[in-house]
Amino acid sequence: MSRKVHITIQAGDISEQTVEVAESATYEELLNTLDINQETVLVLNGGNAVPLDGIVSSDRLTILRVVTGG
Repeated sequence: MSRKVHITIQAGDISEQTVEVAESATYEELLNTLDINQETVLVLNGGNAVPLDGIVSSDRLTILRVVTGG
C-alpha cells in the first residue's frame, strides 16, 4: 500500500512535486527516492523538523536545503 505526498522543496528556488511512497516509508527513504542528500536538508512537517528515521505521517512536507559555509 502507498500514499501520495506533496513536497515543496526550498533550495534557492522553490519547486513542488508529488511522489508516491510506501505506507511504512521513512523520511530518509523519501529523500533517497528524491535523490537528495539527507545531510544537506531539513524535512519539515507543519514547520517542525522531523527525525529522518521517522515514518512519513503527512501528505504535505517541506524540504529545506541548509546552506553551510565558513
